[in-house]
Amino acid sequence: MKQKYHIKKILFLENADEYHTYVKNFQSTLKQFCKKLISFNRRDYYLKYGKDVLNKKLLEVIKKEKPDYVFTWITWDEFFLDTLLKIKELSPNTKTVAIFGDDSSDFINFSRYYCLFFDYCFTTLKSYLPKYKRDGITTVFSTNLTDTNQFRYLNLEKKFDVTFIGTQKTDQSGRYQILKFLKDKGVKLRIYGFGWDDYQEFKDINKGPLKDEEVIKIINESKINLCLSKDGYGQPQLKARVFEIGACKSFVLCEYAREYLDYFKKNKEITLFHSPEELLEKIDYYLSNEKEREKLATNLFEVVKKKYGLYNELDYFFSSTQDNLKHKHLPLIDQKVFRINKGHMCLSISELRKRLNSVHYICFDTECSESLKYKEYIQSYGLEKTGKPIVCCDYYAYSKNLGDYTMFYSKYAVTTLSKQLYGRLFNLAQLMVTKDFFLENLEKFNKVFNGSNLDFISAENTAFISMPLVRIKDFKLQNYDVYKNCFSFKFIFKLYSLLYQKKFFNLYPVFLLAELFKGKKFILDCLVETFFNKSLWIKFKKFNSN
Repeated sequence: MKQKYHIKKILFLENADEYHTYVKNFQSTLKQFCKKLISFNRRDYYLKYGKDVLNKKLLEVIKKEKPDYVFTWITWDEFFLDTLLKIKELSPNTKTVAIFGDDSSDFINFSRYYCLFFDYCFTTLKSYLPKYKRDGITTVFSTNLTDTNQFRYLNLEKKFDVTFIGTQKTDQSGRYQILKFLKDKGVKLRIYGFGWDDYQEFKDINKGPLKDEEVIKIINESKINLCLSKDGYGQPQLKARVFEIGACKSFVLCEYAREYLDYFKKNKEITLFHSPEELLEKIDYYLSNEKEREKLATNLFEVVKKKYGLYNELDYFFSSTQDNLKHKHLPLIDQKVFRINKGHMCLSISELRKRLNSVHYICFDTECSESLKYKEYIQSYGLEKTGKPIVCCDYYAYSKNLGDYTMFYSKYAVTTLSKQLYGRLFNLAQLMVTKDFFLENLEKFNKVFNGSNLDFISAENTAFISMPLVRIKDFKLQNYDVYKNCFSFKFIFKLYSLLYQKKFFNLYPVFLLAELFKGKKFILDCLVETFFNKSLWIKFKKFNSN
């Protein structure tokens, strides 16, 4: 069938390994649409050589290969925004495609901004297509990421009562609580995945991470497969796992998320639960009713095979885009922004109003901050699209010797901590606000400029942008155990990169030690915890072997 396509090269910024089945799905399916598929492992480059080398190498590959398409997931801050725009400059006929897998939690703060820098994007939730289009993003497609040729029925004996395959996330996801409840109730449960080694109470049922073919085998061998749906913020979202289980003609009990009903009929093709107690009740029922369980598994299998599959989704995408050479450009934002510093706060209200007469939005300069490129543009876009009075971006903690050594997740802090706790982590430089909000709250802004905590932002009045768009140069963090989940400690990855490259005489560890002696005890706390984190070392070892 691929003869109808004239696609010479696709650059895939991933490399299928034995643990990331969704990556292997995409890679194997993309191969069917082009003469040459080039894999460039962004995760591997980032971990082994750092962000700068990753972005430099990517542009070198683009310049050399000039692919027809570039496909990638966007997972963290791995790409400079200028790199994404430079691709189109180096290779004008290359179309860029981003894949977003968690839009139920990430669209409002992540996907809607990163998609601006790509020609096309995929969402795993077709119910989110209208949300993109309301933002003016019309070049968006949907996918469930499942290769129904790889995930398949093996006709194996059902050896295991209840199986869960998945990574341990934050406590807000509820995964630990649900699995602990089932274990305590005597359910014959097996757990597979990263992150469970730290839980001694699961020692006898934790079987570790699975390779891709092992995933398919275990799904086929399980009477009941669990699909736990909450993300790291505790919000329910559709998971691709349900499609994979269906393609294996196996039975699934799925934690409720509304999006499942966009794809499947309740109690005919999919069975949902809302609480651990309801889950336990349904486990007991379906273990005792094999024929009914197998009927639901067959129904799910038939609908997944007939209606949902990655080949069909990509077939539609390439048919729609291969002859379209028009790149998407950043939308025009016509609002005027004024930068406020501490000196402006000494002006009289009448003088301040005069200076702001033709202004729409306000952003802030603080003594210890540096705005990164595109900050004002992206934040203005956020205010325009969300209609909220405040937008707040993430930040890097920065020093001259260490560079960007820590990244702060502002949305996670606000949604998981009290105001008393999260207020001290924020900096005014992260914000952009409407002029009206600024003038109505001058006293609050004055207090923050004079050292008070920034505690007037909330999930209700603030649109969070999960992109680090500012650097904070005077960073302090007290109580590591309370705040650690609100940060990505980049210095850990830098140390691993040096270790991998055998740069044993680099000064970076010395500079890190100097920061520790300046009172940044969280550095030591993080290093100690990382050293004893078995799951992280497994991942490092896996990358090191690639």
